[in-house]
Amino acid sequence: MPCFGYSFKTHLPVWPQITQRLPVTISLAVGAAVIRLVTGVGIGVLSALRRGSLFDRFSMTIALAGVSLPIFFTALVSLALFSYKWAIFPNLHYVPLTEDPVAWAKNLILPWVTLAFLYSALYARLTRAGTLETMGEDYIRTARAKGLRERRVVVRHGLRSALTPIVTIFGLDVGLLLGGAVLTETAFSLPGVGQYAVQAINENDLPKIMAVTTLAAFFIVVANLLVDILYVALDPRVRYK
Repeated sequence: MPCFGYSFKTHLPVWPQITQRLPVTISLAVGAAVIRLVTGVGIGVLSALRRGSLFDRFSMTIALAGVSLPIFFTALVSLALFSYKWAIFPNLHYVPLTEDPVAWAKNLILPWVTLAFLYSALYARLTRAGTLETMGEDYIRTARAKGLRERRVVVRHGLRSALTPIVTIFGLDVGLLLGGAVLTETAFSLPGVGQYAVQAINENDLPKIMAVTTLAAFFIVVANLLVDILYVALDPRVRYK
């Protein structure tokens, strides 16, 4: 079992405290990652295929706002509106998945959407730019000339090449989120690794800070390794020797 020493403040071992909080951060990170990947890529592809349309202009305007707004601002606004004013998600708190899956998802929907909003906007813009560039390539025109269906041309040939930069950013983002979604966990009072890091910094507790940093670095390295493996599946031109 890894050992990160003992807290200067509580004199308790650091590793058991992190393992207790890690499921919260994993739940937040995985849910937000799925939402932002699906919505970001989907909106980006539709915007590229309908370039210049009302949908394209509207979605890219929302994407620009999403990229510009910081997470702590959107988190506080969403809390004020959907939790306090309209009480759609009242009394948000973390419920373990093993205890009540419905309550687990219900209490994490707002943090998921808030955390995914920024990244979904970025993914949408990148996917749109990549798809527009890819759909103008010679091999796309050749695929269309062969009589392939437009859906097969877009998904099989165009999207696979356009997703390469998305996979790179997605791997880094997931690694960072698993290391601790600091702002989101603090805003929604989720007892995860990110909130644990904020408490450690406020208390000047070096063992806790070093433990969170090491954990984040580990997840980033693993995420980059998975990204390199996915490159081969997405782009057959990539070969490692």
